[in-house]
Amino acid sequence: MNEKKVKIVKRDTPGALDLAKKTVFLDFIKGLSITLRYNLSRSITIRYPDEEKWIPYPRFRGAHTLNRDEEGRELCVACELCVKACPTNCITVVPMEDDTGKGIADRVAKVWEVDLARCFFCGYCEDACPTTAVRLGRDYELACFELDKARKTKEELLKPQSVPEDFEGGIIVQAKLQRTKSGIKVKPNLWKKKEKK
Repeated sequence: MNEKKVKIVKRDTPGALDLAKKTVFLDFIKGLSITLRYNLSRSITIRYPDEEKWIPYPRFRGAHTLNRDEEGRELCVACELCVKACPTNCITVVPMEDDTGKGIADRVAKVWEVDLARCFFCGYCEDACPTTAVRLGRDYELACFELDKARKTKEELLKPQSVPEDFEGGIIVQAKLQRTKSGIKVKPNLWKKKEKK
């Protein structure tokens, strides 16, 4: 019969250093010092939306845009690849024949809608588009009170956004509030950057 010997290990009694840490609350003081350091440091809060607005970098994925070429023709050829690539099925495209010449091909989108409440801005639609018609812009102010406002139509998406695609971004600029029919919007002034203090 093989019996295994069990070795019992006794815990060491707390030493003088451990006892001193507990009586002086050293760990508590370390944690409190970090909190005090952050409380005494300078605030990095921007005064959004009253005076300032952050302009994202060009790689930022915000609200969708539909683009035109230099002659003002629509780049969307209604191939519906964006619909097939979308994992949430939030894009609706209905093609039609183009006799007016407003598009770059014989087909244009009669309906091009995106439901921003369902979209998680993955960029698959942007990658699938062969004509670079659909792009994810830099507009990140998408809050609305009604769910109907979260659906963007072709006419809304063809309007140019307030921040051009070639603007560098990653900065804070001065801004002002502007009242529109759809509510209050924050209008950035791209020529007045915030002074670093």
